[in-house]
Amino acid sequence: MPHTGRLLFGFILALAGLAAAGVAVAGQLATVNHFQCYRVDPGSPWKAVTLALTTQFGTEKAAVNQLAFLCAPARKNGSAVVNPQAHLACYPIKAQPFTTRTVLITNQFESSGTMTVVAPATLCVPTGKSPAAGVAPPQVKGLDNYECFTVKPQSQIPTHPITVIDQFGQAGGSALQPLSLCAPAQINGSPLLNSTTHLVCYGVKLGPAVKAKHVWLRNRFGLEQGTVFARQSLCVPSTKKLG
Repeated sequence: MPHTGRLLFGFILALAGLAAAGVAVAGQLATVNHFQCYRVDPGSPWKAVTLALTTQFGTEKAAVNQLAFLCAPARKNGSAVVNPQAHLACYPIKAQPFTTRTVLITNQFESSGTMTVVAPATLCVPTGKSPAAGVAPPQVKGLDNYECFTVKPQSQIPTHPITVIDQFGQAGGSALQPLSLCAPAQINGSPLLNSTTHLVCYGVKLGPAVKAKHVWLRNRFGLEQGTVFARQSLCVPSTKKLG
């Protein structure tokens, strides 16, 4: 094969490899829901628990505090819900000192968004939800635990018009700046299902206001209940690279 032909053939193979990698990443992202996260007024007493959390940023001991947010599977601009029973209950954590990192984020809002990961903020665990007392929340499968970190974007991103539909209703408005990066997390050495798909959670400005609703929950911490009362963020499946 002439030299020029070999170069062209190699270039085509490289493009094919990049395309295949892109398809693989898109396939992995498609296995995780979008999540609309709500503030929760917890309805039961809570005693902090200490867990070992391992992410791609390392391992740390974290004290897990009372439930603060519930994230419901959501359809964003018509996207599909792939696991309708899989919610995330999010608990504020107090962890060891953390070394900030710079990361590059790719998702439906950003092709290479650069942000600084600042500090651990919450632990989000797969959770089943029931809307009625006496109805057992389902067991949830197919979803990782996530440790979420506050972030500081290194540049302003445009607001994005969105329509979000979930079990609490439909709302329209805008997605704003990123608030947190959620990394798949091992809890006390538990296995990971999908180590590459992260969630980036954006502040939202959506209406109409959500009506407060009491819910019953079940996850690794047992049975809980609380009142969902306000939207807090929209979490979007994302990939991450260290900057």
